Amino acid sequence: MVFIGCQSKKDVASTEDLLSVMKTKNAGKWFENFRFKQHTIRFNEEGKKIDSTVWYESVGYPYNFRIDRDVSQGIYTIFKNDSTYNFRNDTLVRTTNKPATHLLFKGGLYFISLEETLAKLKKYNYDVSAFRKDVFKGEPAYVVGGEDNQFWIHAENFYCMRRIYKTDNNQKVDVVYEDFKPLDKGWVEQKVTFFVAGKKRLEEFYFDIKTIEEFDKRIYDVNQNYKWYTNY
Repeated sequence: MVFIGCQSKKDVASTEDLLSVMKTKNAGKWFENFRFKQHTIRFNEEGKKIDSTVWYESVGYPYNFRIDRDVSQGIYTIFKNDSTYNFRNDTLVRTTNKPATHLLFKGGLYFISLEETLAKLKKYNYDVSAFRKDVFKGEPAYVVGGEDNQFWIHAENFYCMRRIYKTDNNQKVDVVYEDFKPLDKGWVEQKVTFFVAGKKRLEEFYFDIKTIEEFDKRIYDVNQNYKWYTNY
């Protein structure tokens, strides 16, 4: 397959080139805040379905993300800046210094400087010197990072197609984003599949996807216990 790449006079030959071209095309245009419902299916190691639930999720680029997994039990997680806050029965039970790194290359970079983007990628242990062109599911892609921590960006539309990382117990996780559709002046996936150690363990299907004009800080305030999904 011929690698077409993005429509730019500048050849994309490095991570910095890629981020620069992405920002030139989409900064000031890409949506900043959106929310969606998610049909979530879990699988065991044998590939059999364990359960199926609906989650509520909200994103506020560049560094805010919330997942409400069980609204009846008050189980949710807030990712804010580079920390993670886990709640059960609407009570904070654990705080960790663990960022939602994918927010950066899925849209967050459009709301911060190039310098901050590169610094964050390095902080998140992405080898920004590792850069190549590849093809994924028949589509041209740019790949940033080494073997254990990398992300794949569509070479024309600049959405994230794939990311690979290692868990704390050294298991490889391969996340595949599919079924993209335009959302305002950006793109959003409608299906996500998680493969852990080569086995499918989770499928996510987005629906009722909405952009939000203004950032609602109450959603990501760890002291508010704000039930934002009641006004979805």
